[in-house]
Amino acid sequence: MTTAKDLSVPFLSAVIEHIAHPIFVKNCEFRFVLVNRAFCEMAGYRREEMLGKTDYDFFPKTEADFFRAKDEEMFTTAQMVAIEEEPITDVQGVVHILATTKVPLHGDAGEITHLVGIIHDITTLKAAETALRRSKDELELRVVERTAELIAAQQKLLRQERLTVLGQLAGGLAHQLRNPLGAIQNAAAVLRKAQLNGDQRQALDIIEEEVGRSDLTIRALLDYSRVRPPQRREVLLGDVVQEALQIQRVPPEVVVEVVSSPDVAAAIDPMQVQTALGNILRNAVEAMPEGGRLTVETRRDGEKVTITIWDTGAGVDDQTKARLFDPLVTTKPEGSGLGLSTARNLIESHGGTIRYADGAGGGAEFTVELPVGPLQSDAEASQ
Repeated sequence: MTTAKDLSVPFLSAVIEHIAHPIFVKNCEFRFVLVNRAFCEMAGYRREEMLGKTDYDFFPKTEADFFRAKDEEMFTTAQMVAIEEEPITDVQGVVHILATTKVPLHGDAGEITHLVGIIHDITTLKAAETALRRSKDELELRVVERTAELIAAQQKLLRQERLTVLGQLAGGLAHQLRNPLGAIQNAAAVLRKAQLNGDQRQALDIIEEEVGRSDLTIRALLDYSRVRPPQRREVLLGDVVQEALQIQRVPPEVVVEVVSSPDVAAAIDPMQVQTALGNILRNAVEAMPEGGRLTVETRRDGEKVTITIWDTGAGVDDQTKARLFDPLVTTKPEGSGLGLSTARNLIESHGGTIRYADGAGGGAEFTVELPVGPLQSDAEASQ
């Protein structure tokens, strides 16, 4: 029968003591009867402290319960038990990750007398695996983000090329239409001076009305085709919003609320931003033919300013949302489909963005973000 004394043979003890991997031996009562130097260094306890004691005297209960369950499995099955990964907490509270093999030690009669544990500390390996996995995940994320950026840039470039061609076509078409429309308007003015009956005057009214509507379409085409680089100067956004509202001639049945801090300013081209806001406001007013509420809010968020426009109209249907800012897209029978597209071109020429969202209480919500730009200092403004 093999005893603890047999395990203390100087030669065997010296070999076990100098093995780099932690090794321990437990008896049938699960008490340590041998621990080598590597095991003591890993656990942080002296050999004298550990001999004759169990896992419960040194390690957290959850860990000790796991160790005991695996020990019992080995004694019960009389087979080697391989544990690919298990944690152990040393005396300093540092958690090590171990790969442990537990094998039975038999006595002279074949009975199992001891359990021999051989440990591989894989903490560094697991940390390296975790770091590698994290790096792989980060790399994959960067690849996805970069791919999305490239796709977005490509789509933007294609859109700009299409818009440039469309803008050139729109500008040429507008100039060609303006001359004959002017001639029609002049002829109608001459006829207006003649003696006309009721039907004739009604016909002239229709001509002048349709010429006026056509002129609005031509103006939209010209606005779309001649987006020039912004001429920036420092202005208060509240003033730009008020001017845009005055031009729109909001009907009395639409209640307007402007929420604007008096000191929200940005270096922008006021006419271009006013035109962009005017196109959005026009859509908002036209979306509320029976009246409603129109809210405009301006605020500064760090190095950008935000203008948000809400209305209580019908909002935008799902089919139109995806192409809302594309040219010639409109849900209005007499709309040109260029208002929002022009607004986006004007805002993007400032390095800003414009986006749509469904209003919280229904209706539409447009958010315009613009960079603050290089504002004048007090000293510069006084010069």
